[in-house]
Amino acid sequence: MEENRRFRNHVSVVAERVGAGTYALLAVLAGIFIQNADELLDVGGSLLADRRALLGLFICLGLLAVSLGKAMWTWSKTWISIQDQAIVIDKHTLNGSQNTIGIRNISNINLEQNLFEMLMGTCKVKLDTGSLSTANSTDVTIVLKKAKAEAFRAEVESLLRGERAAAAAPGEEEETYDFRAGSGDIIRHGVCSMSVLSLLAVILGLVGAVVMAAEALGEEHVLDSLLRSAVSFLAAIAIILSAVWDIVKDFVRYLDFRVKRQRDRICIRYGVLKKVEYTIPVDMIQALKLRQTLIARLLGKYMAEIVNVGMGDDKGEQNSFLILYGSEREVCEKLRTILPEFVDIAALQVQRQPRSAWAAWMWPLAIYEICLAVAGALAFLWLPGYVPAEYIQLYHRVAAAGLVLLAAAGPVVLALRYQSSGFVMSDGFVKAASGCFGRRVVAVRYANVQHVTLEQNFIARACGICKGTLHLLAGAGDMAQTLPYFDIRQADRMRERMCGRHSDRGHL
Repeated sequence: MEENRRFRNHVSVVAERVGAGTYALLAVLAGIFIQNADELLDVGGSLLADRRALLGLFICLGLLAVSLGKAMWTWSKTWISIQDQAIVIDKHTLNGSQNTIGIRNISNINLEQNLFEMLMGTCKVKLDTGSLSTANSTDVTIVLKKAKAEAFRAEVESLLRGERAAAAAPGEEEETYDFRAGSGDIIRHGVCSMSVLSLLAVILGLVGAVVMAAEALGEEHVLDSLLRSAVSFLAAIAIILSAVWDIVKDFVRYLDFRVKRQRDRICIRYGVLKKVEYTIPVDMIQALKLRQTLIARLLGKYMAEIVNVGMGDDKGEQNSFLILYGSEREVCEKLRTILPEFVDIAALQVQRQPRSAWAAWMWPLAIYEICLAVAGALAFLWLPGYVPAEYIQLYHRVAAAGLVLLAAAGPVVLALRYQSSGFVMSDGFVKAASGCFGRRVVAVRYANVQHVTLEQNFIARACGICKGTLHLLAGAGDMAQTLPYFDIRQADRMRERMCGRHSDRGHL
C-alpha cells in the first residue's frame, strides 16, 4: 500500500452502518401490524385495507431509504491515506472534516471480523492512540478487504518501527505463534472465568420457574393459570438465559486463541464466529495484571492481562487478556516468552498489609454496624405494624437472621480483604494486590504512573500507614488501580523513584 495513495472503506461498511437502524425500523413496523392485527383480520388479512398500516410501511421504508442514502453519501465522500507519518481521514461532506492520527502515537493496531464480514471477505482495522481523551473507545475504524487490511496493518507497523514493510511468507504467521490454546485450555479457562453469582442466578431462576409451573399445574384451570403466569415465566427465562450466557461466553469467545512475541510487539488472535487480532507495541503496555475469580482461587489458577489503551475499550471486549487461565508456573513460563520485561515483578511476592490496617478499618466498620443497628431497630419497632398478624413470627425470625448475617458480613469481608491484599516495590515497578473473594494483582512501571492519590483517616495517620490509587493512561476500567494500606515511609521511596524517572509526569 503506497504512501499518499487515497482509498475508501469497502462499500460493505454502508450495510453494517445501516443494519442496526434497519432492525429498529422493522421492530417499529412489526409493532404497527400487531396493534392493528384485529382490523387486518376483519378485512381478510389484506395489507392495503388498513391505511394506517400502509402509512407506517411507507414511513419506515422512507426512513430506511434516507438512512441508506446518507450512509452512501458519507462513504463516497470519505477518503483515507497515509501522509508524512500520519493517517489522514478526509470527509468531503457538507460539514467536512479531517482527522489526522500520528503513527508514532498509535498504541494498538487490531483486526476484527464478524460473520457478515467473513461472508463479504472484509475486515475491520481498529486503531487506538495513547490518548486519555479517547481511552474508552476506538479512535479509528476502517473496513477493507481482508488482504488490503493486512497490507495496511503491515504498512503502519513498518512505519512505527521505521522499516520498510516486508511481505510475510505463506504459512509463516501460522508457524510463529508461541502459544496456541487447545480444547483443554479453553475448557479450563471457561470454568475459571465462571461467575458464582451467575451460577446462583441460574439455580434460583430454575427453581422459581419450576415452582411457578407446579403452582399453575395444580390449579383447576391449568391453561388460564399458565397464561396469567406467562409474563413471570418470560422474565424468569430472560434472567436464566442472561446468566447462562455470562457463564458460557468464555468457553466460546477464545476459541483458537494464540499469542506470539515479535521483537517489540505482541500479537494476539482468537475467535471463530468473531475473529479478532491484536497487535500491541510493548512500550505501550501500561501495566500487567494477574487476575483470579473465586473459582480460580480455589483451583489455584491465574490469568494474565495487560493494561493498554485500545485493549478492552469496546463494550463487548472488556478483558485486556494476554494469557488464559493456568497455574502460576505456567503463567510465568509463558510470560518469560511473551513479556519478559514483567516476569521478575510477576514472580515477586507482595507483602501483606500492616496489622495496623485493622485499626484503620475500625472507623468505617463502626459506622457500618451503627447504620445496621438503626435499620434493625426500625425493622423490629416500626415495620411490624405493616405485617399481617399471622406472619409476624416468621417476619421476626427472617429479620433477625438477616441482621445477624449482615452484621457478621462486615468483619468477614475485611478479613478476606486482609488475606488477599498486599504491596511491594522493586527498582522499576510497584506491585499491588487487592480483592475479597476474587483477587487481582497489578504490576506497574513507575514511568507509566500518571499520578498517585494517597488517603488516610485519622486512625491511619496515627498508625503511620496510608492507602491510595495509582492513575494510569488507560480505559475507565483500568485507569485507577488500588493500593492497599502500606507504611507511609514507603510513599517517600515511591515519590523519589517516580520523580527520578519522569518528574514531569508523576506526582504524589
